[in-house]
Amino acid sequence: MSASIFVTGATGTIGSALQNALSQSELNITWGTHSRPLPGLPSRPLDYSDPSNLERAFAGHQVLFLLLPLTADKLQWARNAIEAAKAAGVRHIVRSSGAGADPASPYSLLRLNGEIDRLVQASGLSWTLIRPSTFMQNFATYYSDMIRGGSLYLPQGEGKTAFVDARDIAAVDAEVLANPERFAGEILTVTGAEALDNATAMARIGTVLGREMTYVPVDDEAARQAMTDQGAPDWLVDWMLSLHRATRDGHTAEVTDTVASVTGRPPRPFDGFAGDYAETWH
Repeated sequence: MSASIFVTGATGTIGSALQNALSQSELNITWGTHSRPLPGLPSRPLDYSDPSNLERAFAGHQVLFLLLPLTADKLQWARNAIEAAKAAGVRHIVRSSGAGADPASPYSLLRLNGEIDRLVQASGLSWTLIRPSTFMQNFATYYSDMIRGGSLYLPQGEGKTAFVDARDIAAVDAEVLANPERFAGEILTVTGAEALDNATAMARIGTVLGREMTYVPVDDEAARQAMTDQGAPDWLVDWMLSLHRATRDGHTAEVTDTVASVTGRPPRPFDGFAGDYAETWH
């Protein structure tokens, strides 16, 4: 009998793709939601600020997929989740982190992810760390309004990113959840097949849409002001700017073969992603 799996972060970009990836599986899965319930799926509500709630939610599960929301309290919520997992009898944590995670990183968001990864590694439980690169889907969500207007404004200079399709991340996650023992103690950095700068990515979207698309580099202060005007809190602005700086400084361009080695098929190309999401930008 396969292990019982508890999946957190079920309604986000990765979580939604993971629902699709696991829709035909016979794995015993409970889905945890911080916001809304999932109709038709076994689910339990989560309150990351309440360790007793987390322990009740995790009870009866041997594997925990830990994908935490982006919040000012993320580090404490990670501590709460890990301690609750241990108390509930979880044996293996599959942690969804981020590429470049390092507790010694000069970039605050990468440092935060590294600190959480280190907590998982020091938990005494079996673990797997999955570190995806920047999602292709960001172009269809966070950047969609700018792209519909024909230009993408970001403070990333000419930095390149090995963008990865969230559907490929979910495919890797699903394989690890189905075979946690096989991947115990592994750190899997999940990327697309090539590193692209934003000008190239926008040109490829433009080819799909049949119109010219441009990338406009901006400075950090202009980006900070834009995010602040949109209501982003200071902590989130600082984390996002740190990620932009990491890209600008060349730290997001690493390409790995993880998707192919884990799933047996190559990662989706950026052009294919753009074709699949073309309606988003009309």
